[in-house]
Amino acid sequence: MKEALVLVAKAPIEGQVKTRLIGALTAEDAKQLYVAFLSDTFAMMEAVCDERDDLTLVHCYTPEDAEDAFAEVEREGCLMIAQRGNGLGERLTNCFADVFAMGFDSVTAIGGDSPTMPAEMVSEAMDCLETENDVVIVPAEDDGYCLIGMRKLHKEVFQNIPWSTPDVMAATERQAKAAGLSLSVGPTWFDVDTPEELERLKQELIETKGTAKFTRRFLKEFSSRSQELGVRK
Repeated sequence: MKEALVLVAKAPIEGQVKTRLIGALTAEDAKQLYVAFLSDTFAMMEAVCDERDDLTLVHCYTPEDAEDAFAEVEREGCLMIAQRGNGLGERLTNCFADVFAMGFDSVTAIGGDSPTMPAEMVSEAMDCLETENDVVIVPAEDDGYCLIGMRKLHKEVFQNIPWSTPDVMAATERQAKAAGLSLSVGPTWFDVDTPEELERLKQELIETKGTAKFTRRFLKEFSSRSQELGVRK
């Protein structure tokens, strides 16, 4: 199969990303944390690419004129396309349509909010599309999802979804069932959007080694700066 793995992500612009962390972090630090998240996500995508025979990496970004904003993000060998449409459902629909139009047999999309998501989890989800599954999803612990993949565009799974609510995953499953689609649901992972989730991420990085090197570096530097500021006070 000719596969595409797509990162669907906002440009790292100060004050426009990781806004629920502003307060615990400054707007600039929230932006730099997001740059680290994106860099770790691209590194994970490259690891998936190394294990699959015919996989292309794609970055579907917004806003349309913000490609230069990714200059700080560590990435290479990735196609860039702008998101189109109003609202998340329309943008996801158009993203899948645009990538399928390039001639891919399957398209799998992930976000940039899960810097420690294992490459193996993504690859296993993509394997599900090589069988009879129409759609594969990795749920998020906040009742959304971290990954969604298809062998052809099924617009129904992006329609009538109450985005940014705890009903996203359940509504998506209902839409897939109503459309008669075979759905594979993988193990749950977590996004990092809130101060509580950031603390969980910090603890995970303490307990594990070798993952999310860019996020580790940022958090280490942030901790050092915070300690220095505390001493000065």
